[in-house]
Amino acid sequence: MITTGIFDIETSDLSADRGIILCAVIQGNTGKPRVFRSDFLNKNWYKGQRGDDSGVVKALYKALSEYDVLVAHNGTRFDIPFIRTRGARWGLGGLRDTKIVDPLSIAFRKFRLNRNSLGSISDFIGSKDRKHALDWSTWMDAILNGSRAAMDEIVTHCLADVKELNDVLDMVKPYIKVLDDRGSAI
Repeated sequence: MITTGIFDIETSDLSADRGIILCAVIQGNTGKPRVFRSDFLNKNWYKGQRGDDSGVVKALYKALSEYDVLVAHNGTRFDIPFIRTRGARWGLGGLRDTKIVDPLSIAFRKFRLNRNSLGSISDFIGSKDRKHALDWSTWMDAILNGSRAAMDEIVTHCLADVKELNDVLDMVKPYIKVLDDRGSAI
């Protein structure tokens, strides 16, 4: 059986050389989603040392390698490169190349939507799992102040994204012709 992992990451910045991975969620074919949090995997997070995401990155490297196929919205241009860059920062070597399905790439090439964001596609298909919006101040409260409540909100947001991504995956499945490491949008 081919194993599939649907995942999302939440970061402190859009550039991996300036930001860290705050949290990640991976949902496999079966079982509950797995959550990886910087504040839980960095023992010094609540002591004010929030720049070390090595625990999350190491756990992600291990978890992502367990799947034959990965699904991530904008995963080929953001999530995977971000994780690789953070892995390089922590000397982890190369992240295994895995087949990836990127609904953003597929939607861009196969549909004519006004926007190809996860929320826009989800709205278009009438997904019951709507995007859990967060104000930027929530990210700032987590990053700068180490707020556990803000991190909880970010994790809730990430979990909702993975559920929503599962719905969007159903829309793009008929257009997956090849499984490759470029987003399967040929």
